[in-house]
Amino acid sequence: MQTIADLWALAEDRVRKGDVPGALHAYAAVVQLQPTNLDARQRVGDVLLAMGHAQSAAVVWTALAKLAANGGYPLRALVALKLLSALEPQLAALMGSLGELYSVESARLGKGVRLAPGDPAQALPPTLDLSRPPPVEQLVQGAEKVASDLTGAQYSERLPPIPVFSELTSSAFAAMLPALKLVRTPAGNTVIAEGEPGTSFFVLASGEVRVTKKRVGPDGGDVVELAKLHEGAIFGEMALVSAAPRSATVTALRDSDLLEFDREALGSLSREVAPLAAALDKFTRERLLNNLLATSPLFSPLDRKQRLDLVRRFTAHDVAPGTLIIRENEPGRGLFILLAGEVDVSKVDGDSKVLLASLKPGDVFGEISLLDESPATATVTAARTSTVLFLEKSIFTRLVQAFPSIREYVSQLGEDRLMDTRLLLEAGVDEVELGDDDLVLV
Repeated sequence: MQTIADLWALAEDRVRKGDVPGALHAYAAVVQLQPTNLDARQRVGDVLLAMGHAQSAAVVWTALAKLAANGGYPLRALVALKLLSALEPQLAALMGSLGELYSVESARLGKGVRLAPGDPAQALPPTLDLSRPPPVEQLVQGAEKVASDLTGAQYSERLPPIPVFSELTSSAFAAMLPALKLVRTPAGNTVIAEGEPGTSFFVLASGEVRVTKKRVGPDGGDVVELAKLHEGAIFGEMALVSAAPRSATVTALRDSDLLEFDREALGSLSREVAPLAAALDKFTRERLLNNLLATSPLFSPLDRKQRLDLVRRFTAHDVAPGTLIIRENEPGRGLFILLAGEVDVSKVDGDSKVLLASLKPGDVFGEISLLDESPATATVTAARTSTVLFLEKSIFTRLVQAFPSIREYVSQLGEDRLMDTRLLLEAGVDEVELGDDDLVLV
């Protein structure tokens, strides 16, 4: 055992083996060697609580909350405060001070330097001996003292803002906090699963998660990694825009602490939280569009910079149920992507109207009429309240001119779907819903 990383591995191994006092001894040693190591202070509090010493754990978490809040780690402070309020509900009032530090009104927000958490490669002193932990009472007292000591802590004058949340006033910030729930998840656990109903979104306070999605299109089935997210990342925010199923799977790569915001809880708060809804709505639309561009075969020829540039050229439109988005036999106006909700694709056959498909978030429509300058071959109508992204015709035309592979993909897929439509009409089917891997292009 030569470095802090080795010492941490020893502590984790002792936890797995059930040697709780030995683990506490090792975590406390990390704090003593690296006073700004927030993970180690957190673990000391966790182990103290597991040993039945709730008061000692509260003392440690109170110090951790102060160190994290003033050191530029507000999400870590929130975790500590939620743990404290679970032990003593009256301590929830402490969260108000966090809003004062990180709201849009705070004089300390700016380009600040966060406390360095400590180098895992730091060498251990040769005299360190963890082979025999002291008696439990002495060990608990010593660990509490070490992990609650903030002597010598120095903070930056400026604090880095929290994405989205630092756009709120202090009162709105304070009103938001009761709506959050602390979720502590071990490595390997699925936080949200693609296809499940979405009722909340998450902020990653500590740890690391992996975001994956099944690839859309006729060759679907492969799982695509969208990102690995770290502290401060927001995910699952689509639940605030729509009750549609989750569009991706999120799995914990390491033990992680998450702050969960329930849609209904946020909706029941005062109107002061309206700026949060607006900020999250904007964030959500940009995030989902980026995911669509990254996973759809239609845009696979584009590199990251080109995709980001394309994102800025889409406009978002909210449509009510029954809204006519594309009318059969009218000229194509541009490319559409369904961001949230559901739309129906139908076609007139004689005196009747045939439902060809119901499109879900992520589906693309409108491009076939753009490629060959022909009228739209079907009508697209909002089945329920939906959000549609629109790319005007001139931009799409330049896109397919610059990338022949995109034109080839759309043309081939369009021919296949038009053939499917003809077969359905010839069969006299009045209403047909295509499979999940079918994409109707009109």
